[in-house]
Amino acid sequence: MSDFMRKNFVIYFGVLMAMAIAAPVAAVEVQPIEQIAVAEVEVSRNADELQAVLRPHPDLDIVNTVLVFNNALRATAVVRCVAYGANGRPLGRVKVKIPGNGLRFILASDLANGRDFIGSARCSSVGKIIPSAFIVGRGLTDAPVKSTQGWPGTKMHFPVVVTY
Repeated sequence: MSDFMRKNFVIYFGVLMAMAIAAPVAAVEVQPIEQIAVAEVEVSRNADELQAVLRPHPDLDIVNTVLVFNNALRATAVVRCVAYGANGRPLGRVKVKIPGNGLRFILASDLANGRDFIGSARCSSVGKIIPSAFIVGRGLTDAPVKSTQGWPGTKMHFPVVVTY
């Protein structure tokens, strides 16, 4: 096994173990859906800030997922995301405006209103968006993203989103 594969295995194994340990805690902290019906939070982070975020942290107690959106069209696009906890209930909503041919990103902590959680996120936009995700902690690894392009826009699913 190459060093690259060994390092990725260790990172993924650590994330999966954290998910297994924290899943019961995340389910306890979830508020009823009626309390979550708050207005969307608008986030505006650009590529300059992304460099600082995509650096490994020496602290083992910090993990966050970075969701990156790249607008492939000239017009401004709006992406709306909803985070879902381990029990499938929505935790928070975020709205991001992406300039034409531009890049913006959000953090999992934005989606969960600062709470620790392990779950997933679903996003949609009008326009062609190219998504990617990274889990940042002691190491840096890319996370899976499923996206479908169609009319009138892009639907995105981030199956693993974590912050603590």
